[in-house]
Amino acid sequence: MADKTRPFRASYLISGVEAERIFAELLRLDRFSEWAVGLRRARALDAAGNEAAPEIRPGANLEFTLSAAGFTHKVVSAVTAVEPPRRLEWRYEKGATGTGGWLVEQEGKEAVRLTLSTDYRVRPAWLDRIAHRPFFRGLTEDLLGRSLRRFEEHLKKP
Repeated sequence: MADKTRPFRASYLISGVEAERIFAELLRLDRFSEWAVGLRRARALDAAGNEAAPEIRPGANLEFTLSAAGFTHKVVSAVTAVEPPRRLEWRYEKGATGTGGWLVEQEGKEAVRLTLSTDYRVRPAWLDRIAHRPFFRGLTEDLLGRSLRRFEEHLKKP
């Protein structure tokens, strides 16, 4: 049975990197594909839908081309909150509806917890039904977890 009531969520503890650096890297749209598993392309769009400067700020529209399990899907989201170094949130506009966000929390002297949560309905409806089945939920949560581990590796590269 599909689980449509629970948001997708992944959390990861990163040590040895300050929250400010983690948050700054989350704002580097041009570097997302280096660590986000299943992401083919990320770009900022202007009001006309053309590629714009890669700036993540409230009101910015971001387009992501995602690919996993043989499906490729484009999603456009509008950034709703940027509160360095703690919170980044968005609302899905095209290809999905719902919301998502990053939360960066200090967890002790040398550790930061990075949490991604996203709650969405995919368009078209037939793809949403597939996306919320247990197998694909597990696959999505695995991709999110792998992305967070790759993000930590990305942060620690010289």
